[in-house]
Order: sequence, then C-alpha cells, then structure tokens
Amino acid sequence: MSISKIFKAVTDARSGDPEVPRLCVVGAGPELTRVTRALSARAADETGGISAALDALSPAAFPQDEQYAARWDIVVLVAAGSAAADMAPIVRAVRGAGRQVVALVEAPYGAWIDAAGIFDDEAARGLSGDHAGAPSLEDRVVRAAGNGAAALAVRLPAVRRAYCDHVVLANASQNAVIGAVVIIPGADMPAMTANQIRMVLKIAAVYGEQIGFDRALEILSVVGTAFVFRTLARQALDFVPGFGWALKGAVGFTATVALGEAAIAYFEAGAPLQISHMQRISSQLERARSRLPGFMQRRLVSG
Repeated sequence: MSISKIFKAVTDARSGDPEVPRLCVVGAGPELTRVTRALSARAADETGGISAALDALSPAAFPQDEQYAARWDIVVLVAAGSAAADMAPIVRAVRGAGRQVVALVEAPYGAWIDAAGIFDDEAARGLSGDHAGAPSLEDRVVRAAGNGAAALAVRLPAVRRAYCDHVVLANASQNAVIGAVVIIPGADMPAMTANQIRMVLKIAAVYGEQIGFDRALEILSVVGTAFVFRTLARQALDFVPGFGWALKGAVGFTATVALGEAAIAYFEAGAPLQISHMQRISSQLERARSRLPGFMQRRLVSG
C-alpha cells in the first residue's frame, strides 16, 4: 500500500454528511415508550430515556401537512397499539415531503401493513436481537438514513452495530467482485486493502475514534492479518482450474467480513492495541478460517 492510498482512505472515511438525520417515532402508549428508549439507549444526550436526536409523538400529534412533516428525515411508525387508519395519512405526508418511512411491525400484521400503505422494504420485524433474522428496526433506520447513517450511528449507539454490519457487507461485496474479476496475480491486493482500510476507519469513526494518518497506520496492523486470506485466494487457481475466479471472490468476501467482525470487536473493546484485544481479533479470524474448505485450511496453516 502506498502512502497516497492510505491518505485517500483516511479522506474517504472522513467524508460524508456531518448532519445527523432527524428521527420521529410515532406510536401510542407503552410501545411508543419501549421503541423510543431502545433507539435512545446509551446515547450521550439521553434524558429521561430519550435522546435529543429524536422526537416521540402520538399519531394525532403528528402534522399531516407535508411542509411540517419535512422537519424529520425519518419517521418510525410503531404498529402495536396504533390503528393503521391513523398511520396512513402520516405515511402520505412523509412521502409527499420526500422523507423516509420505517414501520416496526413485530406481529403478523399483514392487513395493517396494507392498510397503512407500507412497502415491504420499509417494514422492520423487530428490534435488534429480537427479530429472528428478519430486518430489524435498526437496520431499516440505517438504510433510510443514507449518507447520514454514520453521523446517526455516532449520535445513537443503538444503531451503531447495524451501520457497521452495512459497511462490512458493502466492502465485502466489493472485494468479492475484485477478487473474481482481477486476473493479474497480485493486482487485486491494493484495491482490496484500500477497501478494507476504509471499512475499518469508518467503523472506528462511529466508535468515537479520531480518524487521522497516524490512526490509519496503527490500524494497518489489524488490516495486515487479512493478507494471508488474499494470498490463499490467488493460490486457489492452482487447485480448481477454470473455477479459481469463484474461489477468489468467495475468499475476498470471507476475508473482508472476518476483518470487519474483528474490527468491531476491537473497537468495542476500547481500541488500544493490547494483547487481549489482539487475541480477540485472532479468534475472529480463526472462526472465519474454520469456515473455509478443508484443502484451503491446510494451505493456510502450511503457509
């Protein structure tokens, strides 16, 4: 990796919309309180269980005029305890204002979704850790936030993991393509590494780490552990002639996901390069290695 590429990775990690998207949670009774507290959890500005980054309103209190609905970037509708007929005008007002709608529909409320006018990609099936693999509210909010997702993840730690998962998946997908289409041996290394540095720096930023050139150099010690996976990916051509491109793409994806998971664990542990933290990173990468085919594991161990 050249110094210029590291500088560019730092610049890319710093870029983005610094303005925090404004949220409004619309619902009724205990369910409104539960969702508002869940989204506000661990926020530095939390007061009485609610972060200043969001508002909480009943359906009757939400303005149905598009001009006033536009004050919020994302409107979260809580289905439980609220009638679909009360939510439908809100959905129309928010969409008319060009803003995003997310609906938390935890029970099989197919009729509620249709009556409220909610699209499938706007529906969340539960809060984080309580949705059995279906889209979570945090994931839907991150996607609705677009370029403002990083700023929102800094302000609302409750959506931080969903944001990091989104960043990891996006970079892993890019590296899968790079690994599959780049034919010249070694030519994929700079592009994959640059992607991984940007990924780790973006994760670092939402955990409150200062993003600078010196920080990038420190993080390179973490990124460097993924080189062994890319070396293995290039060697895959020797094992399966004609299909090595597919293995290169798969290993590029797996290596980036493993590195992303390790980075998340690293920053959740407090970020300094201590032995215990590096051991956690090593265990993350070991789990990723164990998912590889047997012959690739043997090559990885033998070097």
